[in-house]
Amino acid sequence: MTEQPDPSDTPHAGLDWEESGLPVEQVRSLFVTLGKAFRAYQLYDENNPVRQRFVDTLRGEFSALWMELDELVVTLDEDHIFLDGSEVYFSESRNDSLAFLFFKDGVREVTFLQGVETHELDQLLGVLQRARKLSPEGDDLLTVLWEAELTYFRYKYVDLLAEGVALPEAGPGNSSAELQAALEAEDQEIDEQASRAEAGQEQETPLTVRQDDFNPTLYALDPREMETLREELQKELRRDTRADVLKALFDRLEEPENRERQSEILVILETLLPNFLSRGGLMAATNVLRELQRLEGLPGIFDETRLSASRAILDRISAPDAIEELIAALYNGTIRASPTQLGAFLRFLRGGALAPLLRESETVEHKELQAVLRKAVQGIANENRSAVVELLSQDDPVIAAAAARLAGQIQVTEAGPALVRLLRHEDPAVRLAAIEAATTLKASVVAGALESSLEDSEREVRIAAARALGELRYSPAQKKLAELVRSRQLRVADVSEKVAVFEAYGMSAQEAGVPLLDELLNRKGLLGKRESSEIRAAAALGLGRIATPEARASLERATQDDDPVVRANVNRALRHED
Repeated sequence: MTEQPDPSDTPHAGLDWEESGLPVEQVRSLFVTLGKAFRAYQLYDENNPVRQRFVDTLRGEFSALWMELDELVVTLDEDHIFLDGSEVYFSESRNDSLAFLFFKDGVREVTFLQGVETHELDQLLGVLQRARKLSPEGDDLLTVLWEAELTYFRYKYVDLLAEGVALPEAGPGNSSAELQAALEAEDQEIDEQASRAEAGQEQETPLTVRQDDFNPTLYALDPREMETLREELQKELRRDTRADVLKALFDRLEEPENRERQSEILVILETLLPNFLSRGGLMAATNVLRELQRLEGLPGIFDETRLSASRAILDRISAPDAIEELIAALYNGTIRASPTQLGAFLRFLRGGALAPLLRESETVEHKELQAVLRKAVQGIANENRSAVVELLSQDDPVIAAAAARLAGQIQVTEAGPALVRLLRHEDPAVRLAAIEAATTLKASVVAGALESSLEDSEREVRIAAARALGELRYSPAQKKLAELVRSRQLRVADVSEKVAVFEAYGMSAQEAGVPLLDELLNRKGLLGKRESSEIRAAAALGLGRIATPEARASLERATQDDDPVVRANVNRALRHED
């Protein structure tokens, strides 16, 4: 049954921003299954179990949908199908697009009625298959649908040829004299043809065969046919046969009743993945990984043996040597991929890929690639947190430092003991990374070990440890920090280290630290001698980290100090308090 829709009837007409209550997700799943069944109709014959399974699944989804709807009405544009304004189908490729198959021949709305799944589903899929193979100059989808006379499938269409075309008005016609002259001319032509035929019968039949008797144009294609043939040839040459083969393999892989064939296909995929990567087919490899991950998540598809085989494929492609080869291929140009394509591939990798990816993310000079690698590393680490802890024991300082920072970023709390060991690592960069991770994790087991880092041989490590203890407000460290504040060692340190230690003491000791800091800021000796400007300025900043009236009173007593360095830092500390 067909109708022509109102011109204002578009896929988004009447779009309501309120929830419609329609089963959008259920309909979206139905059209995905319809697309698979349509593809199976094109790839397999009538008795093939794959084709039958997809059609049975489609019948089941229709039956379930009728529990929610009395009929299914959807609208279409070139690439989308909509249910009451909500997108339920989209295809980037028009070669296999259901939406474009309807749209190109004018269909703008289709309706599925209850009963289509039991009475007309095979007939409807056959109609779509036939329409898919129609030549441009032959029948169109509307003609095929009209011939099928479907009862449970209706559609609305627009007349593409009549849109915007003005119909000609009738003219005055020919006079009777003109018609009589045309008739006489026709009679004369018939008489001449008869005379030529009689004359030809009197001629002798030639005894030899002439070349003109064989007209080659009788057996040649006209220009339009040649163009059609050329287009079909180019279409076939451009067709992605690799994608079609992979689709067929995964269709068979979804058949749990044939375990032996599943094993054979998994062996094929295990061979194909390295082959794709060696030839630069990163997107093809990504599609294989995506499908394997999807099938692993579907209940009942794989038994334990097949599930282990599938996971082994992902583990093998995530092995360090495989990742190193991938990185080398990216550098030498064997694989050319955009950051988006590379990120799509890397997110499927397992914990074994972390070590080489971590090293590369720390050393690569290409900023955009570095961002992609770090995002991929964080995604893999979130799924393999134990692998991050194992990497903290790596001999490679670059990997160990990167793993420490990563443990802090994703809050791997069980990494505490390993971070304590890294605080004693021979490489200062690793010790700094461990301090950074300890600050982020706020782990008490690591905070206690930070006290020993206050006496590290490297200035940057000592400053980082002091700042970490202050930020953690680790009160047990106030005794050690007080000793440093009084020490001669700190008197010869640079300003940055003095400030870091004094502020850490103020934040960890809080009110208990006011007397010592006030003494260093305001006390005069017997001869009026004070501490150096740097020590007094650092003491003022330490008091600024203590939010108590006593600390503020101590600072206010020094607001009129004669030393401009001290006075400036006192005012800075008071502003910090405010």
